[in-house]
Amino acid sequence: MLKKKNLLRKQQTCLFLLLIIILGAFLRFYKLGIVPNGFHVDEAYLGYNAFSILKTGKEITGDFLPLNLKSFLYSPAGYSYFSIPFISLFGLSEFSTRFASALFGTATIPMAFLLVKKMFSRFSSKDSLALISSFIFAITPWHINLSRVSTENILVVFFVTVGAFLFLKWLNEKRIYLVLLSMFSFFITIFIYQASRSFLPIFIPWLFIYGLFLKKLRAKKFLLPLTIYFLLIILPVFLILRSPELSFRMKTLSIFQNPSTQLVLDERIREDGVLGIGPSQSRFYHNKLINYSQTFFKNYSEHFSFEFLFTDSGLPDRYRVAGAGLLYIFELPLLLLGLWFLFRTDKKIGFFITGWVLVAPIGSALTFDDIPNLQRTLLVFPAISILSSLGLIFAFNYLKRSIKRNYFLKAIYFITFLIIGYNFSFYLHNYYFNNLVHRPWYRNEGYKELVSKINSNLSNYDKAIIAESGSSPTIFLLFYNRYDPLKIQRIIKVFSTTKYGSISFDKYQITEEKCPVRVEKAVSKATGKKEDLFVGEKSILYVNEGTCKIPKQARLISEVNRPDGTVAFKLVSLK
Repeated sequence: MLKKKNLLRKQQTCLFLLLIIILGAFLRFYKLGIVPNGFHVDEAYLGYNAFSILKTGKEITGDFLPLNLKSFLYSPAGYSYFSIPFISLFGLSEFSTRFASALFGTATIPMAFLLVKKMFSRFSSKDSLALISSFIFAITPWHINLSRVSTENILVVFFVTVGAFLFLKWLNEKRIYLVLLSMFSFFITIFIYQASRSFLPIFIPWLFIYGLFLKKLRAKKFLLPLTIYFLLIILPVFLILRSPELSFRMKTLSIFQNPSTQLVLDERIREDGVLGIGPSQSRFYHNKLINYSQTFFKNYSEHFSFEFLFTDSGLPDRYRVAGAGLLYIFELPLLLLGLWFLFRTDKKIGFFITGWVLVAPIGSALTFDDIPNLQRTLLVFPAISILSSLGLIFAFNYLKRSIKRNYFLKAIYFITFLIIGYNFSFYLHNYYFNNLVHRPWYRNEGYKELVSKINSNLSNYDKAIIAESGSSPTIFLLFYNRYDPLKIQRIIKVFSTTKYGSISFDKYQITEEKCPVRVEKAVSKATGKKEDLFVGEKSILYVNEGTCKIPKQARLISEVNRPDGTVAFKLVSLK
Protein backbone atom coordinates (compact mmCIF):
# COMPACT_ATOMS: atom_id res chain seq x y z
CA MET A 1 0.00 0.00 0.00
CA LEU A 2 2.83 2.38 0.91
CA LYS A 3 4.61 1.57 -2.36
CA LYS A 4 1.45 2.40 -4.32
CA LYS A 5 1.12 5.72 -2.50
CA ASN A 6 4.74 6.59 -3.21
CA LEU A 7 4.33 5.61 -6.86
CA LEU A 8 1.18 7.71 -7.15
CA ARG A 9 2.94 10.65 -5.51
CA LYS A 10 5.85 10.35 -7.96
CA GLN A 11 3.47 10.18 -10.90
CA GLN A 12 1.63 13.28 -9.68
CA THR A 13 4.92 15.13 -9.21
CA CYS A 14 6.06 14.20 -12.73
CA LEU A 15 2.71 15.29 -14.17
CA PHE A 16 2.81 18.65 -12.40
CA LEU A 17 6.42 19.18 -13.48
CA LEU A 18 5.51 18.37 -17.08
CA LEU A 19 2.65 20.90 -16.98
CA ILE A 20 5.00 23.54 -15.54
CA ILE A 21 7.56 22.85 -18.29
CA ILE A 22 4.84 23.14 -20.96
CA LEU A 23 3.68 26.44 -19.45
CA GLY A 24 7.27 27.70 -19.30
CA ALA A 25 7.90 26.66 -22.92
CA PHE A 26 4.72 28.41 -24.08
CA LEU A 27 5.69 31.62 -22.30
CA ARG A 28 9.11 31.53 -23.96
CA PHE A 29 8.28 30.37 -27.50
CA TYR A 30 4.89 31.99 -28.22
CA LYS A 31 5.42 34.64 -30.94
CA LEU A 32 9.16 34.41 -30.28
CA GLY A 33 10.19 36.00 -33.58
CA ILE A 34 7.70 38.86 -33.20
CA VAL A 35 7.58 39.71 -29.49
CA PRO A 36 9.45 41.65 -28.27
CA ASN A 37 9.17 43.75 -31.39
CA GLY A 38 12.36 45.10 -32.84
CA PHE A 39 15.62 43.23 -33.07
CA HIS A 40 18.50 44.68 -31.11
CA VAL A 41 21.89 45.12 -32.73
CA ASP A 42 23.47 42.68 -30.23
CA GLU A 43 21.06 39.97 -31.39
CA ALA A 44 21.90 40.69 -35.03
CA TYR A 45 25.64 40.34 -34.31
CA LEU A 46 25.17 37.02 -32.52
CA GLY A 47 22.84 35.68 -35.21
CA TYR A 48 24.80 36.73 -38.27
CA ASN A 49 28.10 35.53 -36.81
CA ALA A 50 26.47 32.16 -36.14
CA PHE A 51 25.32 32.15 -39.78
CA SER A 52 28.85 33.08 -40.90
CA ILE A 53 30.45 30.30 -38.81
CA LEU A 54 27.86 27.82 -40.11
CA LYS A 55 28.61 28.68 -43.75
CA THR A 56 32.37 29.29 -43.61
CA GLY A 57 33.71 28.22 -40.22
CA LYS A 58 34.69 31.86 -39.62
CA GLU A 59 33.14 34.94 -38.07
CA ILE A 60 32.71 38.03 -40.26
CA THR A 61 36.27 39.24 -39.56
CA GLY A 62 37.64 35.99 -40.98
CA ASP A 63 38.76 34.45 -37.67
CA PHE A 64 38.43 30.65 -37.81
CA LEU A 65 36.21 29.04 -35.14
CA PRO A 66 36.72 31.94 -32.72
CA LEU A 67 36.19 31.69 -28.98
CA ASN A 68 35.49 35.43 -28.93
CA LEU A 69 33.80 37.52 -31.61
CA LYS A 70 36.23 40.20 -32.73
CA SER A 71 33.43 42.01 -34.57
CA PHE A 72 31.35 42.12 -31.37
CA LEU A 73 33.90 43.80 -29.07
CA TYR A 74 35.55 40.42 -28.38
CA SER A 75 32.44 39.11 -26.62
CA PRO A 76 32.40 35.33 -26.04
CA ALA A 77 31.19 33.39 -29.07
CA GLY A 78 29.39 30.63 -27.16
CA TYR A 79 25.86 31.82 -27.88
CA SER A 80 26.55 31.95 -31.62
CA TYR A 81 27.76 28.34 -31.59
CA PHE A 82 24.66 27.18 -29.72
CA SER A 83 22.51 29.03 -32.28
CA ILE A 84 24.04 27.29 -35.30
CA PRO A 85 21.77 24.17 -35.27
CA PHE A 86 18.62 26.30 -35.17
CA ILE A 87 19.81 28.72 -37.86
CA SER A 88 20.69 25.68 -39.98
CA LEU A 89 17.23 24.21 -39.36
CA PHE A 90 15.03 27.33 -39.64
CA GLY A 91 17.20 29.70 -41.66
CA LEU A 92 18.60 33.03 -40.47
CA SER A 93 15.81 34.98 -38.76
CA GLU A 94 14.83 36.60 -35.49
CA PHE A 95 13.13 33.36 -34.46
CA SER A 96 16.12 31.10 -35.11
CA THR A 97 18.54 33.54 -33.44
CA ARG A 98 16.39 33.68 -30.30
CA PHE A 99 15.65 29.94 -30.28
CA ALA A 100 18.69 28.92 -28.20
CA SER A 101 17.79 31.41 -25.49
CA ALA A 102 14.17 30.23 -25.32
CA LEU A 103 15.21 26.56 -25.37
CA PHE A 104 17.79 26.83 -22.59
CA GLY A 105 15.45 29.08 -20.63
CA THR A 106 12.84 26.33 -20.78
CA ALA A 107 15.39 23.61 -19.99
CA THR A 108 16.41 25.44 -16.82
CA ILE A 109 12.94 24.80 -15.35
CA PRO A 110 13.39 21.01 -14.86
CA MET A 111 17.01 21.59 -13.84
CA ALA A 112 15.81 23.97 -11.12
CA PHE A 113 13.47 21.20 -9.95
CA LEU A 114 16.34 18.70 -9.71
CA LEU A 115 18.63 21.20 -7.97
CA VAL A 116 16.07 22.10 -5.31
CA LYS A 117 15.09 18.48 -4.74
CA LYS A 118 18.74 17.50 -4.29
CA MET A 119 19.53 20.49 -2.05
CA PHE A 120 16.55 19.85 0.23
CA SER A 121 16.66 16.04 0.10
CA ARG A 122 16.21 15.85 3.90
CA PHE A 123 13.00 17.93 3.81
CA SER A 124 9.71 16.03 3.85
CA SER A 125 8.16 18.56 1.45
CA LYS A 126 11.07 18.54 -1.01
CA ASP A 127 8.86 17.60 -3.99
CA SER A 128 6.40 20.44 -3.33
CA LEU A 129 9.27 22.85 -2.76
CA ALA A 130 10.96 21.81 -6.01
CA LEU A 131 7.69 22.12 -7.97
CA ILE A 132 6.93 25.59 -6.61
CA SER A 133 10.49 26.71 -7.34
CA SER A 134 10.15 25.43 -10.92
CA PHE A 135 6.78 27.18 -11.25
CA ILE A 136 8.29 30.48 -10.09
CA PHE A 137 11.11 29.93 -12.59
CA ALA A 138 8.54 29.38 -15.33
CA ILE A 139 6.38 32.47 -14.74
CA THR A 140 8.69 35.16 -13.33
CA PRO A 141 9.19 38.17 -15.67
CA TRP A 142 12.96 38.38 -15.16
CA HIS A 143 13.61 34.95 -16.65
CA ILE A 144 10.89 35.16 -19.31
CA ASN A 145 12.06 38.56 -20.60
CA LEU A 146 15.63 37.39 -21.14
CA SER A 147 14.59 33.97 -22.49
CA ARG A 148 12.71 35.66 -25.33
CA VAL A 149 15.70 37.58 -26.72
CA SER A 150 19.17 36.45 -27.77
CA THR A 151 20.74 36.65 -24.32
CA GLU A 152 23.91 34.79 -23.44
CA ASN A 153 23.30 34.82 -19.69
CA ILE A 154 20.22 32.59 -20.05
CA LEU A 155 22.54 29.83 -21.22
CA VAL A 156 24.95 30.61 -18.38
CA VAL A 157 22.17 30.25 -15.78
CA PHE A 158 21.28 26.84 -17.26
CA PHE A 159 24.84 25.52 -17.09
CA VAL A 160 25.44 26.98 -13.61
CA THR A 161 22.26 25.26 -12.40
CA VAL A 162 23.43 21.99 -13.97
CA GLY A 163 26.88 22.44 -12.42
CA ALA A 164 25.48 23.14 -8.95
CA PHE A 165 23.16 20.10 -9.18
CA LEU A 166 26.01 17.78 -10.23
CA PHE A 167 28.23 19.15 -7.46
CA LEU A 168 25.57 18.42 -4.80
CA LYS A 169 25.04 14.99 -6.32
CA TRP A 170 28.80 14.38 -6.05
CA LEU A 171 28.73 15.33 -2.36
CA ASN A 172 26.15 12.58 -1.78
CA GLU A 173 27.38 9.86 -4.13
CA LYS A 174 31.16 10.61 -4.05
CA ARG A 175 31.65 9.61 -7.70
CA ILE A 176 34.47 11.60 -9.22
CA TYR A 177 32.90 11.79 -12.71
CA LEU A 178 30.08 13.89 -11.22
CA VAL A 179 32.42 16.64 -10.04
CA LEU A 180 34.26 16.47 -13.38
CA LEU A 181 30.97 17.04 -15.21
CA SER A 182 30.09 19.77 -12.73
CA MET A 183 33.33 21.68 -13.37
CA PHE A 184 32.99 21.17 -17.12
CA SER A 185 29.49 22.63 -16.98
CA PHE A 186 30.87 25.69 -15.18
CA PHE A 187 33.80 25.83 -17.62
CA ILE A 188 31.49 26.13 -20.66
CA THR A 189 29.96 29.34 -19.31
CA ILE A 190 33.30 31.18 -19.50
CA PHE A 191 32.96 31.12 -23.29
CA ILE A 192 29.32 32.20 -23.33
CA TYR A 193 29.13 35.40 -21.28
CA GLN A 194 31.51 37.65 -19.32
CA ALA A 195 29.44 37.63 -16.10
CA SER A 196 30.46 34.05 -15.29
CA ARG A 197 34.14 35.08 -15.29
CA SER A 198 33.62 37.14 -12.15
CA PHE A 199 30.93 34.90 -10.63
CA LEU A 200 32.49 31.42 -10.82
CA PRO A 201 35.87 32.12 -9.12
CA ILE A 202 33.89 33.06 -5.98
CA PHE A 203 30.81 30.83 -6.32
CA ILE A 204 32.65 27.52 -6.75
CA PRO A 205 34.77 27.94 -3.58
CA TRP A 206 31.47 28.71 -1.83
CA LEU A 207 30.24 25.32 -3.04
CA PHE A 208 33.35 23.65 -1.58
CA ILE A 209 32.87 25.45 1.74
CA TYR A 210 29.24 24.32 1.76
CA GLY A 211 30.39 20.73 1.19
CA LEU A 212 32.78 20.98 4.14
CA PHE A 213 30.01 22.40 6.33
CA LEU A 214 27.82 19.43 5.45
CA LYS A 215 30.70 17.12 6.39
CA LYS A 216 29.85 14.97 3.39
CA LEU A 217 33.53 14.57 2.52
CA ARG A 218 36.85 14.96 4.28
CA ALA A 219 39.04 17.91 3.30
CA LYS A 220 41.57 15.75 1.42
CA LYS A 221 38.80 14.51 -0.89
CA PHE A 222 38.54 18.06 -2.23
CA LEU A 223 42.12 18.13 -3.53
CA LEU A 224 41.35 16.66 -6.97
CA PRO A 225 38.18 18.76 -7.50
CA LEU A 226 40.09 21.87 -6.40
CA THR A 227 42.82 21.07 -8.92
CA ILE A 228 40.19 20.72 -11.64
CA TYR A 229 38.68 24.02 -10.50
CA PHE A 230 42.04 25.79 -10.89
CA LEU A 231 42.66 24.22 -14.31
CA LEU A 232 39.18 24.74 -15.79
CA ILE A 233 38.12 27.99 -14.13
CA ILE A 234 40.93 30.02 -12.55
CA LEU A 235 43.54 29.41 -15.28
CA PRO A 236 41.24 30.30 -18.23
CA VAL A 237 39.94 33.41 -16.43
CA PHE A 238 43.52 34.45 -15.62
CA LEU A 239 44.59 33.99 -19.26
CA ILE A 240 41.56 35.94 -20.48
CA LEU A 241 42.34 38.82 -18.13
CA ARG A 242 45.95 38.89 -19.36
CA SER A 243 44.89 39.07 -22.99
CA PRO A 244 44.23 42.66 -24.18
CA GLU A 245 41.79 41.40 -26.82
CA LEU A 246 39.86 38.81 -24.80
CA SER A 247 39.51 41.12 -21.80
CA PHE A 248 38.69 44.17 -23.94
CA ARG A 249 34.96 44.13 -23.23
CA MET A 250 35.42 43.59 -19.49
CA LYS A 251 38.04 46.31 -19.12
CA THR A 252 36.20 48.95 -21.15
CA LEU A 253 33.17 48.61 -18.87
CA SER A 254 35.15 48.47 -15.63
CA ILE A 255 34.71 51.19 -13.01
CA PHE A 256 38.52 51.38 -12.95
CA GLN A 257 38.45 52.60 -16.57
CA ASN A 258 35.59 55.05 -16.12
CA PRO A 259 36.87 58.65 -16.52
CA SER A 260 34.06 60.04 -14.35
CA THR A 261 35.33 58.08 -11.34
CA GLN A 262 38.71 59.81 -11.62
CA LEU A 263 37.01 63.17 -12.23
CA VAL A 264 35.09 62.86 -8.94
CA LEU A 265 38.33 62.06 -7.12
CA ASP A 266 40.12 65.04 -8.69
CA GLU A 267 37.21 67.31 -7.77
CA ARG A 268 37.39 66.32 -4.09
CA ILE A 269 41.15 66.97 -4.00
CA ARG A 270 40.71 70.39 -5.64
CA GLU A 271 38.04 71.31 -3.10
CA ASP A 272 40.44 70.40 -0.28
CA GLY A 273 43.06 72.59 -1.93
CA VAL A 274 40.68 75.56 -1.98
CA LEU A 275 40.12 75.06 1.76
CA GLY A 276 43.87 74.96 2.40
CA ILE A 277 43.99 71.27 3.35
CA GLY A 278 47.41 69.72 2.74
CA PRO A 279 48.04 67.01 0.10
CA SER A 280 48.77 64.26 2.66
CA GLN A 281 45.56 64.80 4.60
CA SER A 282 43.57 65.15 1.38
CA ARG A 283 44.97 61.90 -0.03
CA PHE A 284 44.16 60.10 3.21
CA TYR A 285 40.45 60.71 2.65
CA HIS A 286 40.32 61.05 -1.13
CA ASN A 287 42.19 58.26 -2.87
CA LYS A 288 41.48 55.58 -5.45
CA LEU A 289 40.80 52.87 -2.87
CA ILE A 290 38.10 54.94 -1.15
CA ASN A 291 36.66 56.29 -4.38
CA TYR A 292 36.43 52.95 -6.18
CA SER A 293 35.06 51.28 -3.04
CA GLN A 294 32.30 53.87 -2.79
CA THR A 295 31.43 53.38 -6.45
CA PHE A 296 31.43 49.60 -6.09
CA PHE A 297 29.20 49.52 -2.99
CA LYS A 298 26.81 52.05 -4.50
CA ASN A 299 26.47 49.91 -7.63
CA TYR A 300 26.22 46.73 -5.56
CA SER A 301 23.46 48.00 -3.27
CA GLU A 302 21.35 49.19 -6.22
CA HIS A 303 20.93 45.56 -7.31
CA PHE A 304 19.00 44.84 -4.10
CA SER A 305 16.77 47.90 -4.23
CA PHE A 306 12.99 47.72 -4.41
CA GLU A 307 13.06 49.83 -7.57
CA PHE A 308 15.35 47.40 -9.37
CA LEU A 309 13.58 44.19 -8.38
CA PHE A 310 9.92 45.23 -8.28
CA THR A 311 9.55 48.17 -10.68
CA ASP A 312 10.64 48.73 -14.27
CA SER A 313 13.89 50.45 -13.29
CA GLY A 314 16.36 47.75 -14.36
CA LEU A 315 18.78 48.32 -17.23
CA PRO A 316 19.44 47.97 -20.16
CA ASP A 317 16.27 49.65 -21.39
CA ARG A 318 15.74 47.14 -24.19
CA TYR A 319 14.95 44.37 -21.69
CA ARG A 320 12.54 46.34 -19.52
CA VAL A 321 8.79 45.81 -19.59
CA ALA A 322 6.80 48.99 -18.94
CA GLY A 323 5.13 48.92 -15.53
CA ALA A 324 6.42 45.45 -14.63
CA GLY A 325 9.27 44.56 -12.29
CA LEU A 326 11.76 41.73 -12.60
CA LEU A 327 9.88 39.94 -9.82
CA TYR A 328 6.20 39.98 -8.91
CA ILE A 329 5.29 42.17 -5.96
CA PHE A 330 3.81 39.14 -4.16
CA GLU A 331 7.32 37.65 -4.07
CA LEU A 332 8.59 40.38 -1.72
CA PRO A 333 7.05 38.93 1.49
CA LEU A 334 7.82 35.41 0.25
CA LEU A 335 11.52 36.22 -0.11
CA LEU A 336 11.70 37.56 3.44
CA LEU A 337 9.71 34.63 4.85
CA GLY A 338 11.80 32.15 2.88
CA LEU A 339 15.08 33.57 4.17
CA TRP A 340 13.83 33.57 7.77
CA PHE A 341 12.42 30.04 7.47
CA LEU A 342 15.62 28.72 5.88
CA PHE A 343 17.91 29.96 8.65
CA ARG A 344 15.46 28.67 11.21
CA THR A 345 15.38 25.14 9.76
CA ASP A 346 18.79 24.64 8.09
CA LYS A 347 21.49 27.24 8.65
CA LYS A 348 23.96 25.49 6.33
CA ILE A 349 21.67 25.74 3.31
CA GLY A 350 20.74 29.22 4.49
CA PHE A 351 24.37 30.37 4.36
CA PHE A 352 24.85 28.75 0.94
CA ILE A 353 21.76 30.40 -0.62
CA THR A 354 22.61 33.75 0.99
CA GLY A 355 26.15 33.47 -0.38
CA TRP A 356 24.77 32.76 -3.86
CA VAL A 357 22.60 35.89 -3.65
CA LEU A 358 25.46 38.06 -2.40
CA VAL A 359 28.02 36.85 -4.95
CA ALA A 360 25.87 37.23 -8.09
CA PRO A 361 25.90 41.08 -8.38
CA ILE A 362 29.65 41.50 -7.76
CA GLY A 363 30.63 41.41 -11.44
CA SER A 364 27.93 43.89 -12.41
CA ALA A 365 28.88 46.23 -9.54
CA LEU A 366 32.41 46.43 -10.96
CA THR A 367 31.06 48.03 -14.15
CA PHE A 368 29.76 51.54 -14.80
CA ASP A 369 27.46 50.89 -17.76
CA ASP A 370 23.71 50.23 -17.29
CA ILE A 371 23.61 49.99 -13.49
CA PRO A 372 21.69 48.26 -11.94
CA ASN A 373 21.94 45.62 -14.65
CA LEU A 374 19.26 42.96 -15.00
CA GLN A 375 21.20 40.93 -17.55
CA ARG A 376 24.53 40.54 -15.75
CA THR A 377 22.84 39.71 -12.43
CA LEU A 378 20.45 37.04 -13.74
CA LEU A 379 22.72 34.48 -12.03
CA VAL A 380 21.03 35.38 -8.74
CA PHE A 381 17.65 34.19 -9.98
CA PRO A 382 17.91 30.45 -9.09
CA ALA A 383 18.57 31.42 -5.45
CA ILE A 384 15.69 33.92 -5.48
CA SER A 385 13.27 31.31 -6.84
CA ILE A 386 14.30 28.96 -4.02
CA LEU A 387 13.69 31.61 -1.36
CA SER A 388 10.30 32.53 -2.85
CA SER A 389 9.18 28.90 -2.93
CA LEU A 390 10.35 28.39 0.67
CA GLY A 391 8.36 31.44 1.72
CA LEU A 392 5.22 30.13 0.03
CA ILE A 393 5.59 26.65 1.55
CA PHE A 394 6.15 28.11 5.01
CA ALA A 395 3.17 30.47 4.68
CA PHE A 396 0.81 27.68 3.61
CA ASN A 397 2.03 25.29 6.32
CA TYR A 398 1.69 27.99 8.97
CA LEU A 399 -1.87 28.75 7.85
CA LYS A 400 -2.75 25.05 7.93
CA ARG A 401 -1.57 24.75 11.53
CA SER A 402 -3.03 28.04 12.74
CA ILE A 403 -6.47 28.11 11.09
CA LYS A 404 -8.87 25.42 12.20
CA ARG A 405 -11.86 26.44 10.08
CA ASN A 406 -11.54 24.85 6.68
CA TYR A 407 -13.67 27.39 4.78
CA PHE A 408 -11.56 30.28 6.10
CA LEU A 409 -8.38 28.51 5.00
CA LYS A 410 -9.83 27.94 1.52
CA ALA A 411 -10.77 31.61 1.31
CA ILE A 412 -7.17 32.63 2.07
CA TYR A 413 -5.89 30.19 -0.56
CA PHE A 414 -8.36 31.59 -3.08
CA ILE A 415 -7.31 35.19 -2.39
CA THR A 416 -3.64 34.18 -2.66
CA PHE A 417 -4.20 32.59 -6.06
CA LEU A 418 -6.17 35.65 -7.18
CA ILE A 419 -3.24 37.90 -6.24
CA ILE A 420 -0.76 35.66 -8.06
CA GLY A 421 -3.09 35.40 -11.07
CA TYR A 422 -3.57 39.17 -11.28
CA ASN A 423 0.18 39.81 -11.04
CA PHE A 424 0.77 37.27 -13.79
CA SER A 425 -1.93 38.62 -16.12
CA PHE A 426 -0.80 42.21 -15.46
CA TYR A 427 2.70 41.30 -16.61
CA LEU A 428 1.44 39.48 -19.72
CA HIS A 429 -0.77 42.43 -20.66
CA ASN A 430 2.14 44.85 -20.34
CA TYR A 431 4.51 42.54 -22.20
CA TYR A 432 2.31 41.66 -25.18
CA PHE A 433 0.46 44.98 -25.54
CA ASN A 434 1.93 48.06 -23.82
CA ASN A 435 5.51 47.06 -24.50
CA LEU A 436 4.92 47.01 -28.25
CA VAL A 437 4.61 50.79 -28.29
CA HIS A 438 6.69 51.68 -25.23
CA ARG A 439 10.01 53.25 -26.28
CA PRO A 440 10.62 50.85 -29.20
CA TRP A 441 13.77 52.73 -30.30
CA TYR A 442 15.70 50.94 -27.55
CA ARG A 443 15.16 47.69 -29.46
CA ASN A 444 16.34 49.10 -32.82
CA GLU A 445 12.80 48.90 -34.15
CA GLY A 446 12.48 49.62 -37.87
CA TYR A 447 15.61 48.10 -39.39
CA LYS A 448 13.85 45.07 -40.90
CA GLU A 449 11.38 47.30 -42.73
CA LEU A 450 14.17 49.71 -43.66
CA VAL A 451 16.27 47.00 -45.33
CA SER A 452 13.19 45.81 -47.24
CA LYS A 453 12.35 49.32 -48.47
CA ILE A 454 15.94 50.10 -49.45
CA ASN A 455 16.13 46.88 -51.47
CA SER A 456 12.82 47.52 -53.25
CA ASN A 457 13.95 51.02 -54.35
CA LEU A 458 17.69 50.54 -54.83
CA SER A 459 17.47 49.36 -58.47
CA ASN A 460 16.50 52.93 -59.45
CA TYR A 461 19.64 54.46 -57.91
CA ASP A 462 23.41 54.17 -58.13
CA LYS A 463 23.73 53.59 -54.40
CA ALA A 464 22.11 54.17 -51.01
CA ILE A 465 23.67 56.47 -48.42
CA ILE A 466 22.42 55.41 -44.99
CA ALA A 467 22.66 57.37 -41.75
CA GLU A 468 24.50 55.47 -39.04
CA SER A 469 21.80 56.60 -36.58
CA GLY A 470 23.75 55.65 -33.45
CA SER A 471 23.59 51.97 -34.34
CA SER A 472 25.24 49.49 -36.72
CA PRO A 473 23.35 49.51 -40.05
CA THR A 474 25.83 47.14 -41.70
CA ILE A 475 24.99 44.20 -39.45
CA PHE A 476 21.25 44.64 -40.14
CA LEU A 477 21.88 44.79 -43.90
CA LEU A 478 23.93 41.59 -43.62
CA PHE A 479 21.39 39.86 -41.39
CA TYR A 480 18.17 40.65 -43.26
CA ASN A 481 19.75 40.13 -46.70
CA ARG A 482 21.31 36.85 -45.52
CA TYR A 483 24.41 38.21 -47.22
CA ASP A 484 27.11 35.75 -48.28
CA PRO A 485 29.57 35.65 -45.32
CA LEU A 486 32.53 34.96 -47.63
CA LYS A 487 31.93 38.24 -49.46
CA ILE A 488 31.77 40.38 -46.32
CA GLN A 489 34.86 38.62 -44.92
CA ARG A 490 36.81 39.66 -48.04
CA ILE A 491 35.49 43.23 -47.83
CA ILE A 492 36.45 43.56 -44.15
CA LYS A 493 39.92 42.19 -44.91
CA VAL A 494 40.44 44.82 -47.65
CA PHE A 495 39.12 47.73 -45.57
CA SER A 496 41.05 46.67 -42.44
CA THR A 497 38.63 48.51 -40.16
CA THR A 498 37.37 47.95 -36.63
CA LYS A 499 34.03 49.76 -37.16
CA TYR A 500 32.32 46.57 -38.25
CA GLY A 501 28.82 47.98 -37.82
CA SER A 502 29.41 50.83 -40.28
CA ILE A 503 31.19 49.17 -43.20
CA SER A 504 30.08 50.25 -46.67
CA PHE A 505 29.67 47.45 -49.21
CA ASP A 506 28.07 46.85 -52.61
CA LYS A 507 25.59 49.70 -53.17
CA TYR A 508 25.23 50.44 -49.44
CA GLN A 509 27.23 53.39 -48.10
CA ILE A 510 27.13 54.16 -44.37
CA THR A 511 27.65 57.71 -43.15
CA GLU A 512 27.99 59.20 -39.68
CA GLU A 513 25.79 62.14 -40.69
CA LYS A 514 22.26 62.00 -39.26
CA CYS A 515 20.81 63.76 -42.31
CA PRO A 516 22.84 62.83 -45.43
CA VAL A 517 20.55 64.98 -47.58
CA ARG A 518 19.94 68.39 -46.00
CA VAL A 519 20.21 72.16 -46.12
CA GLU A 520 22.91 73.68 -43.93
CA LYS A 521 24.43 77.08 -43.26
CA ALA A 522 27.77 77.46 -44.99
CA VAL A 523 29.97 80.18 -46.48
CA SER A 524 29.28 80.53 -50.20
CA LYS A 525 32.40 80.55 -52.38
CA ALA A 526 30.69 82.97 -54.76
CA THR A 527 29.51 85.61 -52.26
CA GLY A 528 31.66 84.90 -49.23
CA LYS A 529 28.53 85.07 -47.07
CA LYS A 530 26.69 82.46 -45.02
CA GLU A 531 23.88 81.00 -47.10
CA ASP A 532 21.58 77.98 -47.09
CA LEU A 533 23.47 75.38 -49.10
CA PHE A 534 21.91 72.13 -50.22
CA VAL A 535 23.85 68.91 -49.57
CA GLY A 536 22.90 66.01 -51.83
CA GLU A 537 23.32 64.38 -55.24
CA LYS A 538 20.99 62.94 -57.81
CA SER A 539 20.78 59.21 -58.55
CA ILE A 540 21.35 58.44 -54.85
CA LEU A 541 18.85 57.00 -52.39
CA TYR A 542 19.29 58.71 -49.03
CA VAL A 543 18.25 57.31 -45.67
CA ASN A 544 17.87 60.09 -43.12
CA GLU A 545 17.04 59.71 -39.45
CA GLY A 546 13.37 60.19 -38.68
CA THR A 547 13.88 63.62 -37.08
CA CYS A 548 15.53 65.14 -40.18
CA LYS A 549 13.64 67.80 -42.14
CA ILE A 550 13.22 67.24 -45.87
CA PRO A 551 14.65 70.06 -48.01
CA LYS A 552 12.46 71.50 -50.76
CA GLN A 553 14.96 70.20 -53.32
CA ALA A 554 14.25 66.62 -52.19
CA ARG A 555 11.22 64.36 -52.13
CA LEU A 556 10.10 61.79 -49.59
CA ILE A 557 9.97 58.29 -51.03
CA SER A 558 8.89 56.45 -47.90
CA GLU A 559 8.97 56.49 -44.12
CA VAL A 560 9.72 53.74 -41.64
CA ASN A 561 7.51 54.21 -38.61
CA ARG A 562 7.82 52.62 -35.21
CA PRO A 563 4.75 51.04 -33.54
CA ASP A 564 4.32 54.13 -31.33
CA GLY A 565 3.94 56.33 -34.40
CA THR A 566 7.37 57.98 -34.28
CA VAL A 567 9.40 58.04 -37.48
CA ALA A 568 12.56 55.94 -37.42
CA PHE A 569 13.87 56.61 -40.94
CA LYS A 570 13.04 58.64 -44.03
CA LEU A 571 13.95 57.45 -47.52
CA VAL A 572 14.66 60.54 -49.63
CA SER A 573 15.91 61.39 -53.12
CA LEU A 574 16.41 64.58 -55.14
CA LYS A 575 13.59 65.91 -57.29
